[in-house]
Amino acid sequence: MSKSSSPMKFKNVFWQFFVAACASVGSFALGYDDGWGSPAGPSIRDDLSVNATATDIDWIVSGIPIGSTIGAVLAFVSTNYVGRRGTMLLISPFYILAHLLTVLTTSPTQIFIGRILTGMVDISTTMASQIYTSEIATPELRGAVSSLPSVALALGVLVCYVIGAFVDWRVLTLCQLAFPIAYLSMWFHPESPVWLLKKGRVDDAQKALKRLRGQDTDISEELFRIKENCDREAAKPKFHIREILVPLFFHPVLLVVPLVFLQMFSGYGAVVYNSVTILEGNSPIDVGIATIILALCLVVAVLIVSIFIDSLGRKALMLTSGLIIKISLLALGTYFYLRDTYGPESVEHISWLPFASLVVFYTSYAGGYSSVPYIMLAELSPVRYRDIMGSIGYFSSNLLIFVVVRTFPELQKSIGDHGAFWLYACILAVGAVFVIVFIPETKGKTLEDIEYFFKKSPDQELELDLVDKKGIDNPVCLNVFSTDN
Repeated sequence: MSKSSSPMKFKNVFWQFFVAACASVGSFALGYDDGWGSPAGPSIRDDLSVNATATDIDWIVSGIPIGSTIGAVLAFVSTNYVGRRGTMLLISPFYILAHLLTVLTTSPTQIFIGRILTGMVDISTTMASQIYTSEIATPELRGAVSSLPSVALALGVLVCYVIGAFVDWRVLTLCQLAFPIAYLSMWFHPESPVWLLKKGRVDDAQKALKRLRGQDTDISEELFRIKENCDREAAKPKFHIREILVPLFFHPVLLVVPLVFLQMFSGYGAVVYNSVTILEGNSPIDVGIATIILALCLVVAVLIVSIFIDSLGRKALMLTSGLIIKISLLALGTYFYLRDTYGPESVEHISWLPFASLVVFYTSYAGGYSSVPYIMLAELSPVRYRDIMGSIGYFSSNLLIFVVVRTFPELQKSIGDHGAFWLYACILAVGAVFVIVFIPETKGKTLEDIEYFFKKSPDQELELDLVDKKGIDNPVCLNVFSTDN
C-alpha cells in the first residue's frame, strides 16, 4: 500500500464512524429514557405535588416501552417513505413536545402520556439510525459501525444516571430538550445510498456514496453492487401479505424475533428500570454512586465490544455474554433468597453481592446482548423486507420490554425477587441452545451474501418475481408457497 493511500483509508474509516455517531443521537435518547425510570421513579414517589401511587409510578416507568411499541409501526412508514435521515430530522422536534408535556403537570396520567409520546419519538429515531448505520458502512466495518447506536444507548443510560443522582425528575426530563439540537448535525450528512437507490435517485446515491467514501475513492463497484440488488428488488411486485410464507421473509423473522425475546428476557428491562430500587437497602455504597458505576461499566463494555465485534463474531459474543449474565442473575437471586428466607442479618457478610452482581450483569449484557440482536436484525433483513422487518423487530423488542418492566413487580410479589432473577437465568439457558443451533454467523459477509443464504432455492428468485400485483388471485403465486420448492 502506498503512503498516500493509507491516510485516505484512515479518513474514510473515520468518516463512516463520525457520520454513524451523529446518527446515533436517537439511540442516546433511548438509553437516557431507559435509565430515566430508575432515578425518576423514587423522585416522583417523593414529589408531594404529583401524589402518585406505586401503581401510578409502575405505569409511568413503563410508558417508554408502550410508546416505543406504537412508534415502531409508525417508523416503518417513515423510514420507507421519508428516508432514514429524513425520519431523524422529521421526528426530532417532537422531543420538545413530549418532554414539556411530561414536566409541565402534576397529573400522573399526563406524565404517563408524555412518556408514551417520548417512547414513540425515541424508537422512531433509533430504528432510522440503526438501519442508516448498517447501510452506510462497508462490509469490513459494518459490525463496528452498527455497534455505535448501542454505544450511544449505553452513554445515554450513563448520562441519565449521573444527572439523576443530583437533580429531581423534572430537571432530569428537561435536560432532554438538548436532543433536538444535537440532531441538527444530520442536515450536513447524506441520506442512505441504499434508500436513494431504492427510490431510483441514482445521481443522489452516487453523490452520497462519494461523500461517505471520499471524493478520491472509486465507488463504481460498490455502487453497481448496491444498485443491482436494489434494481432486482424493485423489479418485483410490491409486498403482498402472503409473502410472509416465503422463506426469504419468514426464515430471518424466525431468527430475529427469538433473539429479541432473549435480549428482553435477559432481565435488562427489570434491572435497568429498577436499579435504584434493587440496590436500596442492599448496597454498601451510596445508591446514586452505585448506579453511575453500573452505567460506566455498560459504556466501557459496549465500547470494547464495538472495537472487536468484527473479529470475534456475533455468535461467540451472544453465547459468552449470555453465560455471564446467567451467572450474575443466579448470584443476585441467591442473595435475595437468603435475605428473604433467613432474614437480613444472614446476608450482612455478603452485602456487596447485589452491587457486584449488577456490575457483572451490566458489563456482560453490553458484551453481546445489547448490540448483537440489533446488528443481526439489520444484517439478516433482505433489502426487499428491511423496512418491515425492522418494524417487526423493534415492535417485538418494545412490546417484550414492556411485558418485562410491567410484570417484574408482579413477579416479585408472586415468586419473590430471587424467583424473578432465576426465571430470567433459565430463559437464557434455553436461549443458548437456540443460538448454537440456529443462528448463522454474519461476520465479514456482505448484505447480499447474507440475503442469498436465506433463499430456499435458486428458483425462489423466479418464483417471487411471478408474484404480481394481482397477488392471491394469480395461480402462479401458489408456487411461491408450495412445500415442494
